[in-house]
Amino acid sequence: MRVLHLLSSTGFHGAENMAVELIRGLSAEGVENYVGAFWNNESSNTEIIRAAGNAAKDAVVFTCRGRWDWRAVFSLRDYVQRHRINIIHSHKYKTNLYAAVASFGLPCVLISTCHNWLLTDAKLRLYAALDKRVLRAFDRIVGVSQEVVDELLKYIAREKTVKIDNGIDIAKFSGQVSKHEAKARLGLADRRVVGFVGRLSRDKAISSLLRAVRSLEDQALSVDALIVGEGEHKDALRNEADALGIGERVHFLGERHDTPQLYAAMDIFVLTSLKEAFPMVVLEAMAAGVPVIATRVGDVPYILGDGGVLVDPGAIEPLIAALHRLLVDESAARHIALTGRRRARECFSSLAMAHRYHELYGETWERRYGAQ
Repeated sequence: MRVLHLLSSTGFHGAENMAVELIRGLSAEGVENYVGAFWNNESSNTEIIRAAGNAAKDAVVFTCRGRWDWRAVFSLRDYVQRHRINIIHSHKYKTNLYAAVASFGLPCVLISTCHNWLLTDAKLRLYAALDKRVLRAFDRIVGVSQEVVDELLKYIAREKTVKIDNGIDIAKFSGQVSKHEAKARLGLADRRVVGFVGRLSRDKAISSLLRAVRSLEDQALSVDALIVGEGEHKDALRNEADALGIGERVHFLGERHDTPQLYAAMDIFVLTSLKEAFPMVVLEAMAAGVPVIATRVGDVPYILGDGGVLVDPGAIEPLIAALHRLLVDESAARHIALTGRRRARECFSSLAMAHRYHELYGETWERRYGAQ
C-alpha cells in the first residue's frame, strides 16, 4: 500500500507532530509512505520532510504561486500517477482542496484527518466553511476529537466519519534524563518550574499562566516558567511578563527539538487554551511523567482521565489554586504524574494509532474497489 501524506504548514505544531508519528508507525507496519509539503510563501514550513526521515520512501515540495495554482494541481496529479499512490491522506484545508481536484478520476482513495479549524477572523471562517464542503468528496474523514467529529457530522454523512485518537512515541518520553540534570542544563538549578509547549497564539491564553506565576510570587512561592514554541503572540507575552515583574523568571525558548528533556525539567505542565481538539502536548507531558493542569476544552478531559487536573478556560483563581497545591504537595503531584503516565502508555501510543489508520486505509480501499 502506497500512501501520500499531504500537509501545508506555517510551523511544526500538533498536526505535523501527529503526521510524523503516524508515518513512522505505518512504516513499521510495512506501508510505503510518501510525503508532500506545500510551499506557499516565506512563512511556509516543510520541516515535516526532515522529521519523517527514513520512514518516508520519497518526499516532495509542491510550490504554490498564489492562493490557487493549477500548476501545483497538475504537479500533484502527476506525482500520484508516477508513484502509483493508493491513498492520498491530507491533513489541512488547503491540501484537502488540492487533493480533491488533483485526484479526480484517478484510482486512489481520499482520506482526510481534521485536527481543528481556526476561526479567529473572517478569512479563516470562510476557509473552514469551504473545507467542510470539500470534504464531501473524500472517502473517509477522521476527526481527532469528539468535538471535531460532531462538527463534521453537520456536513458529512455519518458512515464517512470516524474518530481516531492521536498517539505518540511513548519511548521518546521515557525519562532518560533526571529532573535535576534537565534543570541544570537550562541553568535553573533546583528551582520550581512550570511549563508550556505549543504555538504562541492568542487562543492558547498563555497570559493566564503568566498571571498565575505572578500571583504565586505574591504568595512567596517562587516559580520559573518555560515557554516553548513560536507564534505571533510571542512579543506581547514577553512584554506582559516584563510588565508583571516576572520577566527574569519566564524563559522563552523558541522552537525546540529536545522537548523530552524540556518536559523532564518541568514540575508541572500547564495548558491554558481556550480551544483545543486533541492536544498532543498533553499526551507528551503525561508520557514524560509530568503532572498536568489543563483547561476543560475539546478532548482534554477524555485524554487526562484521572491523570491530571482540569480547570475552566479563562479561570485564573482555580489555575492558581491547582498550581499551588501541586507545587507544595509532592505526594499529590507524584500520584497525578504516575496515573497520567500509565494512561498515556495504555491508551495513546503511536503504534496503536498507526494500526487503526492502516485498518481504515484497507477498509476504505476495499469498500471502493473491492478486494484485490
